[in-house]
Amino acid sequence: MPTALEDVRILDFSRIWAGPHATKLLADMGAEVIKVESTHAWDPHRTIVGSGNLPDGELGDDPWNRSGWFNTLHLSKYGITADVRHADGKRVIEELVSISDVVIENFRAGAMERRGLGYERLREIRPDLIMVSMPAFGNSGPWKDFIQYGIGQEQLGGIASMNGYLDEDSPVKSGVNFGDPISGAHAAGAVLSALYYRRRTGKGMFIDASQLESSISLIGEHILGFQLTGENPANIGNRHPTFSPQGVYPCRGDDRWIAISVTSDDAWVALCRVMGREELAADARYADLLSRCENHDELDQIISAWTRVSDANELMHALQEKGVAATAVFKGEDIFNDPHYQERGLLELVDHPSTGPYFLPGVAWKMSGTPGRVRGHSPLLGEHNAFVYGELLGMKRKDIDRMDKEGVTGTRPDGM
Repeated sequence: MPTALEDVRILDFSRIWAGPHATKLLADMGAEVIKVESTHAWDPHRTIVGSGNLPDGELGDDPWNRSGWFNTLHLSKYGITADVRHADGKRVIEELVSISDVVIENFRAGAMERRGLGYERLREIRPDLIMVSMPAFGNSGPWKDFIQYGIGQEQLGGIASMNGYLDEDSPVKSGVNFGDPISGAHAAGAVLSALYYRRRTGKGMFIDASQLESSISLIGEHILGFQLTGENPANIGNRHPTFSPQGVYPCRGDDRWIAISVTSDDAWVALCRVMGREELAADARYADLLSRCENHDELDQIISAWTRVSDANELMHALQEKGVAATAVFKGEDIFNDPHYQERGLLELVDHPSTGPYFLPGVAWKMSGTPGRVRGHSPLLGEHNAFVYGELLGMKRKDIDRMDKEGVTGTRPDGM
């Protein structure tokens, strides 16, 4: 079956997480993504290397190809190296631009211009080009020249200020660099919109995608609320402004928990029945949403006493069957073994030449007419130089070999 983006070619200069996440989503939908690195400036994610499945923790002869982070984010992509400081390197990149639909980068503002590869130059080569620029603070404004990673976007974007335990002022950072995947998903959506626009008008566009502003967009209602009331939202922990009771409750076992959210009066009655405490449903203190919110502390104690002696997965299924929103808090092992995730193909076995086979995240959404799929392992450094330069650009083998000999391309990082 055809894929949604099978005729789209993307030249990907992005690094770390935000940009590569965007292009992974597009590659999942069939886009031909060409990851551009060089032997002196490769993706820093390649340096996050664990022992993998080699004996005695050895990293092998090519540890730069063994990063779990990198190999998760670059499935189904081609990988090339080209030193744009060299005339031949810049020339082949410009030739690739001429046959590409999209260029994406997440360097500091102005970095591509300093390389002679800014949007105005690239649109001379490909007039209908779509270019996505994803600096942390955008390409304008007083902060545009600063560098920032996703680790700081929760704080500057206001998200961390609302992540905290009930009645405690201290912010709590989420478990990941939240801004990266959010801005990556937004950038992928922007590319889809731009492709649709180009199909209707024949025109390309420049997309200035500030990663920070992408994160701020998630708390729009709270910004509006401050404008209306002058008050910042208070930390509410695991509770909800309009659902009650809601929380994450302890279960039997070491660090096992279940999340429960009662979204209606009917769900409250159902929870009471599953708990074997139907008298609570008739109690005036818990008769409606407002009453349950006012007595939330007491309800938390009642629910916790019930959950802590039970298995989280058994409770999850019992509550879901009765229409109560609930899920066990899964660990990695739980996700790996869960029959629902297995049935949907959440994880796919991918055989990588440097690490061997591992289960890695597959395509997270299913489309009936144009299903996405994992088409190959993440590229070794410069793995597809011969294919891209030879097959796509029509270069002769002797010229490809010359670029490799002169250090314009290569498959090993400089000095390694």
